[in-house]
Amino acid sequence: MQSIPAHSLLPAGNPANVTAQVAVRAPSPAAPPPNTMSPLTTGAGVAVAGVLAGTMAARRVRASAVAEPRGSDRVAMPGPASKDELAAFNEETMAKYGLPEIVREDAHVMKDADGYYVVKEAFQKPTNPFERLKLAKDPMKETIHMAGLEAAAAASAADFAAWDEAMNDPDEVDQRYKWAGLFHRRKNHYGRYMMRMKIPNGVVSAAQVRHLARVVASCGEDGCADITTRQNFQLRGLQLKDAPEVLKGCADVGLCSLQSGLDNVRNATGNPLAGFDPHEIVDTRPITRALQDYVTGGGRGNALIANLPRKWNVCVVGGPDFYEHPDINDLAFIPAVNAEGVFGFNALVGGFISASRAAEAVPLNAWVPESDVVAMTHAVLTTFRDYGHRGNRQKCRMMWLVEEMGLEKFKAEVKSRMPGERLADAAPKDLIEDSPIERRSYLGVHQQKQAGLKWVGACVPGGRLQAEDLEELADLVETYGTGDVRLTVEQNFIIPNVPEDKVDALLEEPLLKRYTPFPGKVVAGMVACTGRQFCGFAQIETKKEAYAVAEHLESTLDFPNGDLRMIWTGCPNSCAPVQVADIGLMGCQMKNPTGEKGMVDGVNIFLGGTVGPGGHLKEHPEMEKVACADLPRVLEDICVERFGAIRKATPTANPGNASRWKINKSAQYTKGTPKAMGKATHICTACGYIYQETKPFAELSDDFVCPACSAEKSKFTAMKETSDPVSSRPVKTYPPGTLLALPGPGAAVALKLISKTDVSADARVLRFALPSEKHVLGLPVGQHVRVSFADAVTGDVVTRPYTPITSDDDLGFVDFCVKVYDQGVMTRKLDALKPGDEMTFEGPVGSVTYTDRGEFTVVDAATGDAEVRKDVTHLGMIAGGTGITPMLQVIRQVFKDVGDTTRVSLIFANKTPADVLLKADLDELAEAHANFSVHYAVDDPGDAADDWDGSVGFVDAKMIDAHLPKANGGKTQVLMCGPPAMMEKAVRPALESLGFGKDAYLEF
Repeated sequence: MQSIPAHSLLPAGNPANVTAQVAVRAPSPAAPPPNTMSPLTTGAGVAVAGVLAGTMAARRVRASAVAEPRGSDRVAMPGPASKDELAAFNEETMAKYGLPEIVREDAHVMKDADGYYVVKEAFQKPTNPFERLKLAKDPMKETIHMAGLEAAAAASAADFAAWDEAMNDPDEVDQRYKWAGLFHRRKNHYGRYMMRMKIPNGVVSAAQVRHLARVVASCGEDGCADITTRQNFQLRGLQLKDAPEVLKGCADVGLCSLQSGLDNVRNATGNPLAGFDPHEIVDTRPITRALQDYVTGGGRGNALIANLPRKWNVCVVGGPDFYEHPDINDLAFIPAVNAEGVFGFNALVGGFISASRAAEAVPLNAWVPESDVVAMTHAVLTTFRDYGHRGNRQKCRMMWLVEEMGLEKFKAEVKSRMPGERLADAAPKDLIEDSPIERRSYLGVHQQKQAGLKWVGACVPGGRLQAEDLEELADLVETYGTGDVRLTVEQNFIIPNVPEDKVDALLEEPLLKRYTPFPGKVVAGMVACTGRQFCGFAQIETKKEAYAVAEHLESTLDFPNGDLRMIWTGCPNSCAPVQVADIGLMGCQMKNPTGEKGMVDGVNIFLGGTVGPGGHLKEHPEMEKVACADLPRVLEDICVERFGAIRKATPTANPGNASRWKINKSAQYTKGTPKAMGKATHICTACGYIYQETKPFAELSDDFVCPACSAEKSKFTAMKETSDPVSSRPVKTYPPGTLLALPGPGAAVALKLISKTDVSADARVLRFALPSEKHVLGLPVGQHVRVSFADAVTGDVVTRPYTPITSDDDLGFVDFCVKVYDQGVMTRKLDALKPGDEMTFEGPVGSVTYTDRGEFTVVDAATGDAEVRKDVTHLGMIAGGTGITPMLQVIRQVFKDVGDTTRVSLIFANKTPADVLLKADLDELAEAHANFSVHYAVDDPGDAADDWDGSVGFVDAKMIDAHLPKANGGKTQVLMCGPPAMMEKAVRPALESLGFGKDAYLEF
């Protein structure tokens, strides 16, 4: 299908600053004349010639120079000459797009006088450190447009460490320059920056690759380049003093790095085979270039979208293989023809992967013609900008907003921001659904749709390239192709448009001996994030480790079922998406399995993720904390049992390429305390990130979050010399010497009332003293106590079950929340108690116990037999009235144990809003933990109807289906507690109608 020109994708005004499509042509038969290497003319220095001379001297292909600067015509850093001109500059930047500017009174942000968006005061709390740094000084305004980067480069040139110390502002040094694509590697590569480019569709020309080669070479042994999982390049080893000239040099050759980090739009991805794929549906190149032009304001910076709540991803699908991974993009365009036969795209929204959650993109029920792709992107982005969460970083991705608004309301808001408010419903079928094409490997040599031409896909293990590799690559695409190369989300490259009679010669080139088009079946599917060598968040080294493991598996196993997709990520951020892998490995630190003191590298293992149409993410690992030293054996077994691998009778020779992996200079920082980092004082118990002081941990703000996984400050624990941080697993047996207040089933203890606190007109919290200040109650999670007293009139013993709202973390006391009923004998007795009065408590009692992460033990009261239900990944809960107390007990246990990844979804039903107990506690837990959600329902909202945002009516199948997890075998369990009539007449029948068997729900 023919694409329309790139400039037609922009809504109005002048054509975009986009590079013309590369024409498919045969290379000239005449050999180009050799050029001599000219010095790098940026401030990065002249270290290139010496680095590359030895490599290039013996090569027969030419070594062209980067285009020389053009004197007064040299591209400058974007921005006006003075602050007074900011508003005019931004208006001019956006004028060509002709997009409607929507102002909403209820938006969380507002446009300032200079054209930049700031959070309104009413929405500045709750906040997080990243929102505060943007409020303190707008990065796009100050860093890019007002020459802040140039000033910092000059000030830091003589002595970076002294400048950094004098600044005493890590936000400035480490964060704001990310709006220019510059990431300081303080922890593992101090004084050096990573530079993230923006390369739409992964299409890069020989001249651009050659320029990047020279930049990398200028960094000496600190420099290298990585192909990323978004068809992009990241360059490593830059110094801040050189950054302005490097950025200008990139602009000279049509490259851009603006707005590529932190809360900005990431690289627009498309089909890596665009333009030559025999099964192509649409050429994605002009569309992704138009998106790039809009996102970066034509390379000037787009102030309209420079203050998003969180990062944001977009892709355009061009063929049946889903190479673009649309399921994990915030906005994905899927080719579709509408009922009138017009070509366009259906839209998916909300896909993302984070430390706390993985969510597949969902259909928006919207279709746009190809010419409205940029307009829709603008509409979705500004909706996210205006209403997205800016508090808990774990809940700031766009899917949280989509779920909060609901798809219909979200779609209506997007539609209102489209030109002419036009947004059609989705085409009934997209052009992918019925494709007979199975997902193809693009590695190797393949026939293009153009007769006589081939493409060659080469495997780059881990995506790591050195300067000399880039220089050779630039030469090859000019000599054998049409001067462009394609990058892929699997960190590989493709050389297109190679004449058939030139393929054999290309395959003999040294570069394709190092990065072969014909790798083994594990190396072929290997993807790895940056890892510990450069990234301060990573818990393990990934690239070299992944390569070594892949080579081992290939030497010991045969894979008759095809390539194995093995993806490694160093931390829970999943920069490499382990959730889509056949085998995904997420780095962690773990206790040494040998029993020796200290921590060792380990992984959590995800199995069975899929990509392509009908793909599915694996949100939770199947195996936790496997030591990297044990991986060869463990992965061999997994490959045989799960993926049909066959053990070789005699292992073949391991080529050992991983052992020759080049270690760039930054490796010197991977041991000990890096330069300019303080002592390692605290560790995040959620992911293992180690905080090394730039300021004392106690002085960090209360809303500080883990840079690696966004866990709140409370998840950090002080590091100890000889012991590792301990996660609070559920108690199965109490250690010897623990002082327990409860004597055990059948025995009782008398406890005195300390205090009584009103929480509503008819609800009280009663606090009882335990025998000493060192006693715990001794109640396993899920169990309850029996409270009893003898009626003074009748002599009858009255007994009722109660679950405390405190836990064994609370020493010396226990709290109960009691709702007082007029006809309730027990509740009236408790309400009449005075401090010093005693009540009798028996326990622990109960048939259900939460015994481990995602595990319940259920005891049959008649036989005493115990059933264990384990591997639960999602808990549904239905509580009525005071039935909330056992639910709260389980919820608190799940979320105090940093190793418990169980998701919890609660429906809490009451008669009126005034009857909702412990709402503040539940709301606080939901705000703090991305894996917890609560939905309130009342029979009658009464006078509070206008302010009530929950459901009205009884709990039924429709409400359960909307707010609780679906029946999923043993992976889902529903817990229930409430009035017997509610459970018997409403909840159980509703659950059974939704496919929940008796083994899928439990009642307290």
